[in-house]
Amino acid sequence: EENVPLDLTREPSDNMREILQNVARSHGVSNMRKLGHLNNFVKLLNSVSHCEEKLGFTYEEIIICLRVALLNEVKEVRAAGLRALRYLIHDSSVLQKVLQLQVDYLISRCIDIQQSNEVERTQALRLVRKMITVNAQLFPSSLTNSLIAVGSDGLQERDRMVRACIAIICELALKNPEIVAQRGGLNTILKNVIDCQLSRINEALITTILHLLNHPHTRQYIHADVELEQILAPYTDFHYRHNPDTAEAQIKEDREARFLSSKMAIVAAFRSWSDCLFL
Repeated sequence: EENVPLDLTREPSDNMREILQNVARSHGVSNMRKLGHLNNFVKLLNSVSHCEEKLGFTYEEIIICLRVALLNEVKEVRAAGLRALRYLIHDSSVLQKVLQLQVDYLISRCIDIQQSNEVERTQALRLVRKMITVNAQLFPSSLTNSLIAVGSDGLQERDRMVRACIAIICELALKNPEIVAQRGGLNTILKNVIDCQLSRINEALITTILHLLNHPHTRQYIHADVELEQILAPYTDFHYRHNPDTAEAQIKEDREARFLSSKMAIVAAFRSWSDCLFL
């Protein structure tokens, strides 16, 4: 990062103009300088209130300029762009503008990018959580698909972001169960229940499903798409194999792990009448 001075005694609109000009410029500005300006953007937002009049630009104009950073070839610049957007989104109106300008597809690209870009992916997931916090009902299907894709196949790829994505899916399922159910996210949660041998995580995952099942207005999503009985499969299916690619030498060890996961999930399910009846 290049040290770019920021004079907070100047008019905020002048500082914002300088920052956006340098971030959006395709030639003549180094990537490290762009990184410095993006960090200054956050400092500027923190020093003044979220007011278009003070900033001198509309939110649409600011988002359009920040959007350019998400297409940069350097991962650090993309990460800084994601961070800047996270600080910018403070209410539903700004979030709506971000979605109208289709920035969610660029955020999805940052999540789906190669696993070594942990800084960028971490900033993308933090931005996703901010969007859920601001207004989960506006959460787009594009980002839901990306989270579910990582949550479904990440363990096989040894993706370190799997648990973070699953945690976000669970949070979204509680706040906007419809979009998670439509995209198959509830089955992804159940699949990870059988994959997890850590009691607290296992219980948190299955409790998300059970919470939806326990309320009449969300129970429809469980009946429509989710086979809760799959948590019983390790005990009821003699030939059960969670992953068809499991080597023959590892089948016994894998089966013991599934037994443990299934047992923890069943114990959690038996703590409410609705879940006992459903199983």
